[in-house]
Amino acid sequence: MGSACITFPTDITGKEPRQLLELVALPSEQEHASTRLSGSTNELLHAVVGVIDEIVLRAMRERTAKGFEKTAREAFTSYFAAMVALGALIRITVPERDIDWLAAQSLTELESDFKNLGAAKFGSELRDRGLFTVWTLRKIHDLSDELKNAELGDNAKQFAMNAVWARFHIDILVKSMKSDMAIFPDVVDKIADGLRAAVNAYAWLRQEVDRISGVSEPELQPVAWDNEDEVLLSDSMKNLGREKC
Repeated sequence: MGSACITFPTDITGKEPRQLLELVALPSEQEHASTRLSGSTNELLHAVVGVIDEIVLRAMRERTAKGFEKTAREAFTSYFAAMVALGALIRITVPERDIDWLAAQSLTELESDFKNLGAAKFGSELRDRGLFTVWTLRKIHDLSDELKNAELGDNAKQFAMNAVWARFHIDILVKSMKSDMAIFPDVVDKIADGLRAAVNAYAWLRQEVDRISGVSEPELQPVAWDNEDEVLLSDSMKNLGREKC
């Protein structure tokens, strides 16, 4: 499985694509469930995050690339459902004014984890890939603000599968950093592949923004990208040898 080209059935995303936009920034690691929230809300969040931890551990225990690939695919449907449940719980229990703050805090803490713990745990190369992926998820979170009042199409489902697949692999690395569990050498390339799905997620979301804003793809009108968008494009071009998603 080239993780940058995942092929899960789109029905795992459900019928309401809007709820999928926020999944990439949810606090899916127990230490990241916030101190700003009420005690009862944090207890509920910790319960769901505990389920997510157990799902992540299934893949982490694998020592071989083949075993990891098989277990990760089997676990992903449950992981996706748990992340959707976490998002629903946050929408019910967290004031709307605090949801964006919670997402920003979660991404900031993920970046801090990789900067402070990543190199010592699994080397600078995978740490840098993790940091780039979290940075991409932040770009995705910011871009999704443009779709808050829009009617979303199938691009949003493709975006969600790629974004949550990347987030699944981020959570594996975070779990490793916060525990005594190592990432086995034979699995490193599979995890790196999974992280690359974040670039595909950004591309799907950008297509949805362009569709809704009326950008006509055949006319090839220039899009006002900033320097960060160019970095994302450069990274995605490195995968030209892979099967097109």
